[in-house]
Amino acid sequence: MNLILRLRLAFWLVLAALLVPRLANATDKREPQNYGAKKPSQVEPALLWVPRVLLFPPWLVSEYVIRQPIGLLVRTAEKGQWPTAVAQFFTFGERQQLTIFPSALFDFGLKPSVGFNLKWKYFLAEPNTLAIHAGTWGPDWIAVRAKDSYELGKFDAVSFEGTLVNRRDLPFYGMGPRSPSTPRYRYQALTTELGVGYQARLWRASGVSVRAGMRSLSFGDGSCCGAKSVESAVNAGELPAPPGLNDGYLAAFQGITASLDTRRERPASASGFRLEARGETLQAPARHDNPRRAWVSYGATTGVAIDAWQRRVVALSVAADFADPLIGTVPFTDQVSLGGSRPLRGFLQGRLIDRSAIVASLQYTWPVWVYLDGVIQTEVGNVFGAHLDGFDVDLLRMSSGIGVRSNGDPNSGLEVMVAAGTDPFADGFHVSSFRLVFGSHHGF
Repeated sequence: MNLILRLRLAFWLVLAALLVPRLANATDKREPQNYGAKKPSQVEPALLWVPRVLLFPPWLVSEYVIRQPIGLLVRTAEKGQWPTAVAQFFTFGERQQLTIFPSALFDFGLKPSVGFNLKWKYFLAEPNTLAIHAGTWGPDWIAVRAKDSYELGKFDAVSFEGTLVNRRDLPFYGMGPRSPSTPRYRYQALTTELGVGYQARLWRASGVSVRAGMRSLSFGDGSCCGAKSVESAVNAGELPAPPGLNDGYLAAFQGITASLDTRRERPASASGFRLEARGETLQAPARHDNPRRAWVSYGATTGVAIDAWQRRVVALSVAADFADPLIGTVPFTDQVSLGGSRPLRGFLQGRLIDRSAIVASLQYTWPVWVYLDGVIQTEVGNVFGAHLDGFDVDLLRMSSGIGVRSNGDPNSGLEVMVAAGTDPFADGFHVSSFRLVFGSHHGF
């Protein structure tokens, strides 16, 4: 056999040796490929019941107390064209310049308020607008506010304001980050204010606001709602006297708020960045047995908002506030407070009071109707001593809430909210506050 035939034979033998085993194995069943995924454990589905049980009460409230009733109301209103009919019913004048409509606020844990809002465009002059709010629940709960705004141009205006608020149901729990949730004391205070302001809208939603005027505060000796008054508790030795108790004042104030806001007005995207700085000084001369006093309050807020899709907005912000004496002491009513319309909304107004505070907030809003937005908000923070003295992560509290609110004028908007607040983390992180708000908030 010559050399060429030998090489051909060797080639085919090698090729057969390589292919025959592969052809034989091709008929065998292939083993399943293991991509590293572990088989589901029987423990994991059981653990899912823990968050389900914990989240069931807030889901039940949001679903059957807020979402479904509001959804039914919205569908009925759209079908019956209620907004147009209501606006026409409460609007008067040849130029539709006068609007008056009722208002009510129910903040459970405090006395309610009923009244009205009035807005009069072109009042006495073409670029002038008068706005009035009045609300009451008897002589122990009276709130009146009037604001006259005169437009100097397209982006700036000057305003004159007057406010009177008299309440006997104001709650007081104590001072500091660990103030107890019970007992709840009450005090009576009358606040009046007269001032002049200038507002200018700058780039996009940025702006600056300057205010100055006179403010007075006086305390009463009454209480309400079956609770002991703060003064009685102090006299009985149950409570340390808060700074400035029964030391009313008549003070001159000057304040400024400036913001840099990259967001645009509706219907543009709500994505953007906001930075706000604010400050106010008060000087109270000597009066009766009270020495001269002066103090300053200031703070800042920074945050970012992402409009994920069609006004479904996720926003994260951090706010810090401070109150420092310049002469004498800062009254407890003018120190930094959390709760109510302030941050940590799961607590009542004045629930937490001290010289400084810091709060981080995560909020999600989505459109419910053309005039209403849904809101879910979770906040973490607390009050502390001067310049955040005593700050500790273990002293932070949490507040969470869900509700709906109108997206128009913030001083006369509609709000429905269910919220709760906790004890500090170090004290067990127990839910110690529940809040239900329904009605029109007035910016007081």
